[in-house]
Amino acid sequence: MNDMKASANRMAIEPLLRVEDLVVSFNTEAGTARAVDGVSFSVMPGEILGVVGESGCGKSVTAMSLLRLIPHPPGRIEQGRVWFRGRDLLAMSISDLRRVRGREIGMIFQEPMTALSPLHRVGQQLVEAQRFHGDINRDEAWTHAVRWMEKVGIPDAPERMYAYPHELSGGMRQRVMIASVLMMEPALIIADEPTTALDVTIQAQILRLLMEAKNRETAVLFISHNLGVIWETCSRLIVMYASEIVEQGPVEAVFARPRHPYTRALLKANPALATRGERLETIPGQVPSLLKRTAGCRFADRCPMVQEQCRQAPVALTPEGLRSVRCVRADEVSPGGEGSP
Repeated sequence: MNDMKASANRMAIEPLLRVEDLVVSFNTEAGTARAVDGVSFSVMPGEILGVVGESGCGKSVTAMSLLRLIPHPPGRIEQGRVWFRGRDLLAMSISDLRRVRGREIGMIFQEPMTALSPLHRVGQQLVEAQRFHGDINRDEAWTHAVRWMEKVGIPDAPERMYAYPHELSGGMRQRVMIASVLMMEPALIIADEPTTALDVTIQAQILRLLMEAKNRETAVLFISHNLGVIWETCSRLIVMYASEIVEQGPVEAVFARPRHPYTRALLKANPALATRGERLETIPGQVPSLLKRTAGCRFADRCPMVQEQCRQAPVALTPEGLRSVRCVRADEVSPGGEGSP
């Protein structure tokens, strides 16, 4: 009996998703660009893990790679492991992976037409997705889909089921895609800027649904530019810059005392966190080209704290309790704020 309890306890604290040393590159006319470089992280059941960073830092490529959705060619997963419920998704056959996609792991894309077929009515797509992954008849699947269309704020949901995606607005297509993911109640949701095209009322409604999913022990990997939303929804945070993780840790700790100069700069430059009348700071310079391998810190050319040692050798992501940071001067980075935004 004690052995059974110990085994149950071990299973209870095991990450639902564990990514190890993921490397993804793209072949271009100018050369090979490493879009994701040695990224490792884990997501626990019932956790919402936020991922932030400038456009092009590797957030979306990381998310797409987990389900092997990057185009090949020109993209290629060079190395890494993606463990989900004890299975390596990168080593899985495509037929087995199709069973995982949608049913066990759902993905909300940044662009809804990535997930919706332009040739089929919305209702047909929602019904067939359910029937592919479960033993459910057409009438039950239709009723379930209508209920979720209503939950995500689509007016006249029964009538909208007969519409083609191009007949809906961009925001409505986004809500259809969100409904298609949430209605399957997957164990993991990968959400890439899920509320970008939505007004604030619908955005709040979608975020409430994601929080309800979290309460059912569904894990969420939440990619967003909106640090205010990250603060409200996520328990932990990953900060990416130039294809690698530069800082990660509990949201409250990272917001209260960022340990990497780039994280501090992001917080100071984000209007969602600014108090009234406060002047926003800017991050000077440009993100380095992913075609060139930098000898030292990739933020060095934009960093106000740069020293010669920062340029000389790669900087490791160093664990510090519940946090980790990729900076040789982490102890000197000044606080970016006190408490909540």
